Amino acid sequence: MRIISIINQKGGCGKTTTAINLGACLADFRKRVLVVDLDPQAHATLGFGINPGEYRLSVYDLLLGRDDVGERTRDVIINLNEHLDLIPSDVMLSTAEPVLLQRDRREYFLADMLNTLLEQYDFIIIDCPPNIGVLTFNALHACSEAIIPMESGLFALHGLAKLIETIHLVNQKKPVPTAISALATMYDRRTRIASESLEELRSHMHGRVFRTVISLNVKLKEAAGYGQTILEYDRNSSGAKDYLALTREVLSMKKLKKAKTQDDVRFLRPVITKDGVLFTYYSPKASQVHVVADFNNWKVGQLPMENVEGTGMWQRLVPLKRGKYEYKFFVDGQWLNDPDNPNKAATEYGENSTIEID
Repeated sequence: MRIISIINQKGGCGKTTTAINLGACLADFRKRVLVVDLDPQAHATLGFGINPGEYRLSVYDLLLGRDDVGERTRDVIINLNEHLDLIPSDVMLSTAEPVLLQRDRREYFLADMLNTLLEQYDFIIIDCPPNIGVLTFNALHACSEAIIPMESGLFALHGLAKLIETIHLVNQKKPVPTAISALATMYDRRTRIASESLEELRSHMHGRVFRTVISLNVKLKEAAGYGQTILEYDRNSSGAKDYLALTREVLSMKKLKKAKTQDDVRFLRPVITKDGVLFTYYSPKASQVHVVADFNNWKVGQLPMENVEGTGMWQRLVPLKRGKYEYKFFVDGQWLNDPDNPNKAATEYGENSTIEID
């Protein structure tokens, strides 16, 4: 079971849109999904077509009423469809922070509540508030992964360092750290500023950016305005296709189980997809990168990687059958293991990175 916080202290970056539509798409893949609206503005609740007054209890009652949290949780959950549930929010949540600040273990209330639901769901998606406060700390202590939506623009990266610093601070207190990955949203392919900001994001995040890009699409805003997910509103839109692609990438990823340093807090790569294995290596200064492995008899030059849009993100999709493989990257004449993959196999010459396809 995976708990994913959608987090960014900056508003207007597609955070709630991502929480709603990632949850809906995961449910469309027949995963059992719970979306938790942790924003006092209740935008995720409204985005699912649930209006204030249509529910009696909310996440506020779960966080403040601790004694019977297990029973109250069942009363709060709203069933949206066969595979998708919602814990709604309301404006009362804005009054919760000063109350929580007076209580012991205030950062763990949400984790305690979600622990009673772990066997019921495959994914729990948390829509965080647009600030770093006690509610956001609750989400970070509860989750195993964090997705940071980042819109295209000159000032998109402002505040990102502070957010990552906050996540690392929480990770120091967790036995299993939160894996971090950024998601480019509201991407306008027609503009140079969009491609430049995406390149800067990939550089800033050391490659920990989803391959999927959420393009600027008016259908996403229209869907939210009608209280529908993009799949309900227009399944054939580019917005729906983008979020379905993101969902496939999320499903193909494995989260880090144990990290030794802050730099290890990332999604494991390579990514196994239905079309093959996507190998990724981040090196903006490299001139040539190749995948060299036992599946191509360790021959340099057979599998050159592409520098995606000149961003320094080198990628190559390799069709592979089931099995376990050893590989390295050949970067400007130097043999290197995959820095994003801790799985290694010892050889007489040292170590090779490994990938296993079930």
